[in-house]
Amino acid sequence: MTINNNNNRDIQNQNQKPETTMTTTSSDSDQNKNCTPKLFKNNKSVHISIDPSKPSRGRGLFIKKQLNSKIKPGTTLLSLVPHVAVLDTSSLSSRCSCCFLEKQDFELDNPSTPSNRTIRRCGKCKVIAYCGSNCQQLDWASHKPECTALVNYAKLAEEAIKANQKSKSRSSPGGIGLKDSFGLGGDEPDNDPQTISRIPSATVRALGRLIWKKRKEEKLNPDWWTGLSELQHHLNEYNSTQKESLMQLSVTLSRYVGNQELLAVFESASALLPLCSRFIDNSFTLTSIILDQIGVVFVPSAAFINHSCNPNAVVVFPEGGEGAGSTAGKEWVKVIAIKPIEPGEEIVTSYIDSAGTRQERRNELVKRYKFVCDCQACQSDWNDQQVDPREALKCPKCTNWFSIGPKRPDGADSSNISSPAFEMSSPSSSRPDAGPSSSKRAVRKEIACPHCGFSRLIDVEGQRSAIKKSGKALDPAKEPAKAAYYAEKAMEWFQSKLSPFTFGSGFYPILDLRRMRMASYLMRPQKSNLSQATSDVQQILGGVHEIYGVGHPSSVVTRSVIAQVYGHLCASTVEAEAKPANARQISVELQLFENLRAYQAAALDEARIGFGAAHGGGRLGRSIARSIELTEREIIALRRLLQSSTS
Repeated sequence: MTINNNNNRDIQNQNQKPETTMTTTSSDSDQNKNCTPKLFKNNKSVHISIDPSKPSRGRGLFIKKQLNSKIKPGTTLLSLVPHVAVLDTSSLSSRCSCCFLEKQDFELDNPSTPSNRTIRRCGKCKVIAYCGSNCQQLDWASHKPECTALVNYAKLAEEAIKANQKSKSRSSPGGIGLKDSFGLGGDEPDNDPQTISRIPSATVRALGRLIWKKRKEEKLNPDWWTGLSELQHHLNEYNSTQKESLMQLSVTLSRYVGNQELLAVFESASALLPLCSRFIDNSFTLTSIILDQIGVVFVPSAAFINHSCNPNAVVVFPEGGEGAGSTAGKEWVKVIAIKPIEPGEEIVTSYIDSAGTRQERRNELVKRYKFVCDCQACQSDWNDQQVDPREALKCPKCTNWFSIGPKRPDGADSSNISSPAFEMSSPSSSRPDAGPSSSKRAVRKEIACPHCGFSRLIDVEGQRSAIKKSGKALDPAKEPAKAAYYAEKAMEWFQSKLSPFTFGSGFYPILDLRRMRMASYLMRPQKSNLSQATSDVQQILGGVHEIYGVGHPSSVVTRSVIAQVYGHLCASTVEAEAKPANARQISVELQLFENLRAYQAAALDEARIGFGAAHGGGRLGRSIARSIELTEREIIALRRLLQSSTS
């Protein structure tokens, strides 16, 4: 299990335009800002109103001013049915394409019993897979045209491969080159004839389903389709490379769906480009129960929620997809409050992972969304703290905390790194023992405490860059020993380079490194790891709560992993001790399991916030609740054993 923080919008890279701030909602005209979007005409939420936001943001979603009390964390603000959702190519064989669950997810329903569910592929296309007949039947209306298209696409790809092999050409019908231009993820095919994908990308498959669904849905609800025109797109702001990629996407989509089908749906081929752009600009990353990226989901209504690096709500999938248990055919996308929200206050989510520094967050938002973030966290203090914990150091001389980040827009703090920008190279080796390394051209920078003037020359940003590049290649689930060793060495290296300055638990990227090490323990539970894991727990929780806050899904998953790691380490400790022979050993084991129950209970409390109180914390929350039951049985047995040994 990995700990990822992918509750992010799945969107594209764009040119920087620092003077512009915008939202993902429509801004076609000033009068639209005071109109209810068509997608919200049938809004039944007792909590939500659609009102103008800041002048630069267009419309946004707000808590109704008429409410008598503030919204509590864990409240479900919106329940939505997405227009379309599909799995990444890498997840197609292991997950159901209706409920989006894999075998391990079904085992969460009963942790003590292995699941007998099997993911089986469609007999015709051999691409889309389902966990059972219920999901297959539920998805059939969407898969029927898709099935034929996938078969035809594979034939086209096969013909192209043969043609390329004969001519030694490097052309590709499916290699649309979106990966670098739009940052759509890792499942886009490349242009090498040896690796031409026989399966279209998630983006193409999702757009195909959207087009096939149009005929049926717009007859029942015209606003289902026409409401999409209210969504923002950046078609006119793309650079030449992005425009070329978008054209390639539309060509690939035409081949996949079929020209006749497109002509029956659209008045002209030119209508494809705005549709593709709106989809790219307003899609969300589809995540698993533990927040791993598994696909893309298009929920136009949720796209009207504006961004903040310090959000008060999240978009989550507590149960899985459309066919997941009680959510079958229902509104399975949830917008959940994770902080108290006052009447009249705007609902905001984070489009990106908030773990990065202020500059990294702003750069990513400019690159992907083409707006400069002006939220409180970027303009002034972080979450009522004077110094952002991600970039805060403690002076060894005066013991004050100060920021090493760049100057804030309001001028409240300034960068304490005095030298100009420096250059960094990639790490010299991906081996964990090589450690992050900087280029010989890297310029060391002076970090100075603004309170007392104490200073040192430190290449701190170079360290962050090198660690980030090195760590990306390591997956704790696949290489637990290597990941743990690398995290250990990277932290030691970072601490030595920053000395004599010290940092807190939320400092970037130390928090990510500790979480990597914690996740690796889950893959290789050993008694020898118990002490280190216990030491990491408080540091990780402190950092996660500083950055995300209590109840954020990232915090929920982190707590869940911590509980699992501690549970495995407890079990390995008990096994190593064999049957306890005396009261002292029994007391030690009892304390371990009582600590485990405390970790599990805290994880469940947060799950009921991040994944909704009304949903019991979702599938993950219910799994934690069942684990608590098993732990309590163990505690009862140990207490009885302790009582009998002392009587």
